[in-house]
Amino acid sequence: MYLIILRIIFAVIGGGIGYYAVSYFGENYLKGNFLLVGEIGGFILFGIVSYFVAGFAGRRIVSNIRAAGERARKIPGSNLVVGVVGLFAGLVIGSLISIALRFLPFLGSFLPIIVVIIFSYIGIIVALNNKSVVVSLLGLRRTDRRLHDQLEFPFDGNGKYYKIARPKILDTSCIIDGRISEIVGTGFLEGKFIIPNFIVGELQEIADSEDSIKRVRGRSGLDALQKIQGSKKVDVEILEKDYPDLKSVDSKIIKLARELKGVILTTDLNLCKVARLKGVDVLNINDLSTALKMMVLPGEKLNVEIVKEGKEKDQGVAYLSDGTMIVVEGGKSLVGREIEVLITGVLQTPAGRMVFSKISSDND
Repeated sequence: MYLIILRIIFAVIGGGIGYYAVSYFGENYLKGNFLLVGEIGGFILFGIVSYFVAGFAGRRIVSNIRAAGERARKIPGSNLVVGVVGLFAGLVIGSLISIALRFLPFLGSFLPIIVVIIFSYIGIIVALNNKSVVVSLLGLRRTDRRLHDQLEFPFDGNGKYYKIARPKILDTSCIIDGRISEIVGTGFLEGKFIIPNFIVGELQEIADSEDSIKRVRGRSGLDALQKIQGSKKVDVEILEKDYPDLKSVDSKIIKLARELKGVILTTDLNLCKVARLKGVDVLNINDLSTALKMMVLPGEKLNVEIVKEGKEKDQGVAYLSDGTMIVVEGGKSLVGREIEVLITGVLQTPAGRMVFSKISSDND
């Protein structure tokens, strides 16, 4: 489709060039109807040639246009504002210069257009290279900062881009889990929080379930959602959007995340795997919880309370404040007592971190 449009444009421009060329050079040799026939012939001939030339060059041009469109999507918003200012300044200067060039024989028909294009390009480049000056002169500092807060911008001048304040899309498991409301309250997560309407509907279905356990979980999720909405540290939006052609809620939330270029917040391991396979970024609350657990190293001493007997002979079990289990060798007979233990090893398993220890020699 694009190639056909490009060919038509080339044909019209080429035909126009042929018409004016015959009109300009042939007026001294052709008179009356002969001149008219020559002009029409020039239009048709140049138009046909240009049409076929566009066929050879068109695919490359269309490819470059698409590539330019992809790059344009990554251009910072502040650069667009400054670039438009530079373009406007270049157009004005180019137009003023082109007025004098219009009176040149033959070249006066085409040279002004080339001059305007060149000065427009120069205006954009000069404006971007002196961005701070343009921003200061036009009072765009506030706008410039706001655009930077919402859009992507270059990192270290190496051509790479990163984004801040990307929208966070909450799924059902994340809301029911409840920890997200506490995380939101700390202010560590920025940007808009999106709760799709189909997620709210699923929460309501769970809250209305005949199963008492599901009903409690659903109501807990609705309470957590209300707490998130009441937080002043984040912007929460209930998005009225659905995908009737998709039956799975996971498929819907992945599609929404791709459309919004957002991040999914979840505790569902399967959703994490599927989303990452489809190129969607995911933040797993369980990964965050694991990363924030207390770090203990072999050789450290801790005061813990033995709460129960272990599975193996003469073992006791204690827990850190973050829920990490500590196996204490020789602690079976000390259930209910608080003692000092020496950490002997740390094992990271898919289910979490397990710490091994023995009774410290400093105990009485």
